[in-house]
Amino acid sequence: MRTQVALSLLTDFENYSVFTSAAQQENALATLLDQVIAWGEALRPLRHQHALRR
Repeated sequence: MRTQVALSLLTDFENYSVFTSAAQQENALATLLDQVIAWGEALRPLRHQHALRR
C-alpha cells in the first residue's frame, strides 16, 4: 500500500467521537480502501491454494 491516512482526534473528529474530516482525508481513505481491495483480489488465488493444501 502506498496511500496512508493519518487522522487526528483534534482536527478530524468532533467531540472525539464524530468523524468530521476534510475532503482530503476522505479521498485518501477511498484510495487506501481501493488499494486494499486490489491487493485482496490479487492475492485471492494464493489464499485458495493455501486452503486446498490444508
